[in-house]
Amino acid sequence: MSQREDDDGGNRLGATIGGLIVVIVVVGLGYWLVEELADNARYAKCAAMRQRNCDSIDYRSAPPPQQ
Repeated sequence: MSQREDDDGGNRLGATIGGLIVVIVVVGLGYWLVEELADNARYAKCAAMRQRNCDSIDYRSAPPPQQ
């Protein structure tokens, strides 16, 4: 086995780890974006119904239990 073959293996491992990190970051940003868009849609729905105090509604918390 030559020195060049060893270097290629290290480069491939580095590229694989780098690619994995990029995929994790992209998935994380995608999840964050979906959550923000959902919150925006809830706020827009509240505003479209002309309700007051849509800004004070916490859309991220669970709704109160129904009675």
